[in-house]
Amino acid sequence: MELVLLGELYVALAKLGVDVELRDSIPGLTVRVHREGDRPVSGYVVLHGFHFTWWRVDNNHPATDVTGSAQRIVDYLRSDLWRGAGS
Repeated sequence: MELVLLGELYVALAKLGVDVELRDSIPGLTVRVHREGDRPVSGYVVLHGFHFTWWRVDNNHPATDVTGSAQRIVDYLRSDLWRGAGS
């Protein structure tokens, strides 16, 4: 089921025009968003329980809403919120 949900998220993210790659070694997706006037920002998305999680565990969205998850991931990577994620 995990790979099916990741596959659905892959398709939803691709429809939003971002670079996305399914990883063979670790079940998850690498997502790269191009930001105007800035270098691309990458993030890694995994399925944690019944939520997609990215950047850190408190960035999550229910896996039952694949389209909403994709939009939240893209919005996060296009924002400046990720810059302070490690602090």
